[in-house]
Amino acid sequence: MLLIVSALTFIAVSLGVVGALRPSLATVRERIDDYMLPQRQASSGHPWLEEAFAARVLQPLLTAIGSAVRGITPAGALDKIRHKLDMAGNPRHIGPVEYVGLRVLSPALIIPLGVVALNRFVPQGVVLWLALAVTIGLGIWLPDIVLQRIIEGRQTSIRRALPDVLDLLVVSVEAGVGFDGAMQKVVDKMRGPLADELGRVLEQVRLGKSRAEALRHMGKRTHVTDVISFVAAVQQAETLGVSIAKVLRVQADAARERRSQRAREAAAKLPVKLLFPLVFFIFPSLFVVILGPGAIRFAELFKVLGK
Repeated sequence: MLLIVSALTFIAVSLGVVGALRPSLATVRERIDDYMLPQRQASSGHPWLEEAFAARVLQPLLTAIGSAVRGITPAGALDKIRHKLDMAGNPRHIGPVEYVGLRVLSPALIIPLGVVALNRFVPQGVVLWLALAVTIGLGIWLPDIVLQRIIEGRQTSIRRALPDVLDLLVVSVEAGVGFDGAMQKVVDKMRGPLADELGRVLEQVRLGKSRAEALRHMGKRTHVTDVISFVAAVQQAETLGVSIAKVLRVQADAARERRSQRAREAAAKLPVKLLFPLVFFIFPSLFVVILGPGAIRFAELFKVLGK
């Protein structure tokens, strides 16, 4: 018994000493980071390699191609491209010159690959020429199609978020916050394209641009009728000295009603949109499942009668 008590006492004291001297988790992480940092630096070799592939290779390539063909670009084309990129929210931080390079690079890559694939998998004849024409058109117009889809998706998100943003603006202004402070509340509390646009408006105001001009530019960038109407109402309220809270309340109610109308309109169009999938995909399957066994029985019956 004395030996057992002595052994247990020794184990307990040893565990207590180890626990007291054990370093904290933060200390262990710092030691691991200190050990791994030289290996990470040695493996990277150069800070340029730590950047993303798009920033290291694609963006300089697109810039070089766009700069090379900039001289033959029609006058005003870059301004139109810049406006479309603003409407799309400047995806991937691509500028007009990089977008021109992308339009040149897209057919140069897609058309040869499409020709090789079609010659291998598509039989010769009219189908091959039609497929080649589609491939050429896809290579030429793919960047514009993708950009237009991004613009439409962003505008849809802005239309859906506008009533909620206006409600938050109304609550903030009625609570005694200024209009700029209310926009800052929206930027802090909400996420999405419209909140980003309001944040951009606040940045332009801080840089010295007037609020009316910054809001007007936001309407041009979004190119959404509801936002343009909201900007016009705010500017008119500031010009005439009308209470901004009342104007925002009216705009919020109108935006909510328009969103409800668009939802009802989409629901009314749903049966027409479902007609073609029903006729060409769902009804044939139902006919096969329902009438198939009966058709087989009739075929067997006719075969017996024929004998």
